[in-house]
Amino acid sequence: MKTKKLTFVESIMLVAGAGIGTGILTIPYAISKIGVFGTITALVAAYAVSAVMYLIIADLTRNSAKPEDLLAILDEHLFSGKGKKTLNMAFLILLVLLLLENLVVYILCASHVLTDLLGMSDTAAKILFYTLASLVIFFGIKGMGVGEKFSMILIGGAVLVLMVLSCLDVKGSLDFSFGAPDVVFAVYGLFMFAFSAIFSIIQVCNHLEKKEQTGKAVIGGLTLNAWITAAFTAAVILGSDTVTEIATIGLSSGIGIPFVRVLCSVLVLFAMFTSFWSSGFAFADVVRGQFGLPTRISWFIATFPALLIAAFLPLGVLDYVQIGAGALSIILVIVVLPAYSHAVKKPKQALLLGKCSGNTFMIAAVAVAVILMAVSSFIPIG
Repeated sequence: MKTKKLTFVESIMLVAGAGIGTGILTIPYAISKIGVFGTITALVAAYAVSAVMYLIIADLTRNSAKPEDLLAILDEHLFSGKGKKTLNMAFLILLVLLLLENLVVYILCASHVLTDLLGMSDTAAKILFYTLASLVIFFGIKGMGVGEKFSMILIGGAVLVLMVLSCLDVKGSLDFSFGAPDVVFAVYGLFMFAFSAIFSIIQVCNHLEKKEQTGKAVIGGLTLNAWITAAFTAAVILGSDTVTEIATIGLSSGIGIPFVRVLCSVLVLFAMFTSFWSSGFAFADVVRGQFGLPTRISWFIATFPALLIAAFLPLGVLDYVQIGAGALSIILVIVVLPAYSHAVKKPKQALLLGKCSGNTFMIAAVAVAVILMAVSSFIPIG
């Protein structure tokens, strides 16, 4: 049976939804520690680097013979010679750790909300979220695209309502300063992680109806992510008495209107669904590619360990996010950028970065920016 393709709008929503989950919840707390100018600096820097990185990943995917998953792409362009099997295994382990970390964060964030909203136990909340999120596997990639579209519409609408309510009853204030440079640096790393969408970009490249719209779709997704994250952050800082690590907790308390608590909970849950779906499908693709198993079985093999880790390994959400930022930077610098350099030497399709494609200075600059993201993950926030 032929898989239905993603529309342009679904592709934008998929890219935006992949990163908006943890970013929209943890960034306001970090930003509350610095000023507006420091925030703008971190945001602009992260957006610019991420935009170039998006197009690099898209060009790498579009110019690969087997673009189904990241491991297959790197196997073609990077791993070779006697050490190929060892390198393949080492990267597989790193990729698995990153994907598991992503999934754990989404489960933890969602369980906080479900526990607060429904009064259920933390373990039961984690199981409930995992079960609901896993239903998407029965509808395939098109089902995920449709789900992402409606989820992002709902998230955008909720953020708009919260922004209006916060402005009508301002509790906090915006600090028009720069802030401590080390914390601004840490916020840059969080923005970079929040914008990360490696796996959704690969999915868009493989499933978008009109391939010529790929560049616009991935940059559109990044831009939507940035706008919603910025708007929500402003709403949280203005509407909260105290900005909490999970931003919606302090915001719903600050606004004080009963339905806002429900609205915040719905926003978090759908943000977690969109991100969980993207990472879950990417992880399932890796398992399927390695072991030749059906997609649905691969999904549960890939994602169920995340539920166990979330239930039994006691770390906070921000801890996992910063750990993930470090792991992601290793993948980008050590494997993705060298593979891209190889892929664009003899491209099979027109390159989205045009004349800049393969430019040594550009690749070096991106590598430095991503390494800085890794370094920022060691800076404590709070």
